[in-house]
Amino acid sequence: MKRSADTVKNWSEIILDQLGNPRVFALNADEVDDVNALIFDSGTVPGSTLRTLSEKAPEDIRSGVLTFVSLHPSGSGSGVRLPDSLPEHQVVLMLAEQLQEEVWESTGGQPVPACPGHQHPAKAGSVNEVPSWVCPRDGNVLRPILPAGSPE
Repeated sequence: MKRSADTVKNWSEIILDQLGNPRVFALNADEVDDVNALIFDSGTVPGSTLRTLSEKAPEDIRSGVLTFVSLHPSGSGSGVRLPDSLPEHQVVLMLAEQLQEEVWESTGGQPVPACPGHQHPAKAGSVNEVPSWVCPRDGNVLRPILPAGSPE
């Protein structure tokens, strides 16, 4: 399913808000012809685009959206490759897991989003193909990752 860079960026902003709304130094989402291409310039300046280099056979090329987020003043951060071939719930899970990891690293291990009554954070999980924050200990579903009516 083809999704736009604007949709993925909007999802990222919603998820980051759930993760305590950390200061974001860069958040890019770019539609690309090959999500598996080598990224040689992440363009950490807000508004810049990701650039790729690919030498693959046409049948190995997968279109999609590349995202990059930096929560560090140095511009260091991480990215996630979101192929169009994946269903939406898997894409949202991949994005939530990567953003949660980035927030965890930038805060020195702050457990976000909070898991009520526990010391650990909730974990991104799929419940009947609905991306949700779930308790990793007992499997209780806390809430959907994207609120109802979020843009697709």
